[in-house]
Amino acid sequence: MKKILKYLKYTLLLIAIGLIVAGIWWSNLQAAGDKCRNVSIDIINSDSLAFVTQGSVFNMLNTTGLNPEGKVLSQINTDDIETMLGRSEYIENAECILQANNDIRIVVTQLIPVIRVFNGNESYYLNKDGKRMNASSRFHADVPIVSGNFANPADALIARPIINHVEKDKALKDLITMYTIKDKHNIILVPCIYGHVINFGDTTNVENKFAKLKKFYKEVMPEKGWVTYDSITLKWTHQIVAHRRSKKKKLEIIYNPEEEEAAPSIESIMVSGLNDASALKNQSAEQAKDTAAAKAPEKDKNPDKAVAKAFGKKKNN
Repeated sequence: MKKILKYLKYTLLLIAIGLIVAGIWWSNLQAAGDKCRNVSIDIINSDSLAFVTQGSVFNMLNTTGLNPEGKVLSQINTDDIETMLGRSEYIENAECILQANNDIRIVVTQLIPVIRVFNGNESYYLNKDGKRMNASSRFHADVPIVSGNFANPADALIARPIINHVEKDKALKDLITMYTIKDKHNIILVPCIYGHVINFGDTTNVENKFAKLKKFYKEVMPEKGWVTYDSITLKWTHQIVAHRRSKKKKLEIIYNPEEEEAAPSIESIMVSGLNDASALKNQSAEQAKDTAAAKAPEKDKNPDKAVAKAFGKKKNN
């Protein structure tokens, strides 16, 4: 009796396994003939950007013969659809999902520009990963402008650490209008203040360099005049070098190396060769003599109102 029950147990087990295998086979056979009934397309960040539409995505699917609607599910390759859409310069990422009801859902993320690049006669946008999107009259993004001569379009992203810092600081964002990259050691900032540029050097010590620049604008430029210098260099650790427009003299702002570099105090700033307030006043008088003959209207212009409020207003020399 025990042997009969044992054999019966194994027989039932084999029958159960056979039924399961047959069910899977039958399901696959049925699924092989199922077709995609509907394709839905969701576009991420369509509220802020509007250069990818459902119509444009369907056009890409139809042009490449990859539109899954009406096709047998076994003939649809979702990876191919994702790869094809990802090649578009306007798309940052694409996902193709087969749903339980045999519908296909495609989720597209539009490319998010972080800078606009002027490279010779070319103009294009770049996302954070360096993917390029050609500039078009149909679309405009309010992003920082970077100019230069780049063999590789993504080289323009070298300025990102500087740009990121500026974008988080309202005063600096109002001040800086564009960036020019000569090489990785000479990144030029163009301020809205007329007549000079800022050589930031490389992307090291970003916070410290901007701390020194702000102090220069607040303490020196209002005293010396906003159009006195044609360039300000922040390359060196403990000094700012400002070149006079006349090229006669070079102003060096020296910082005490013993102080905390990230937050230099005003007591540590001095004009090279001048050690007290009266000497600084004398130099201001000398500058006034140098420019007395020129007293051009632009000399008395204040910078942009927002910048003037942030960094101080120009004093009459």
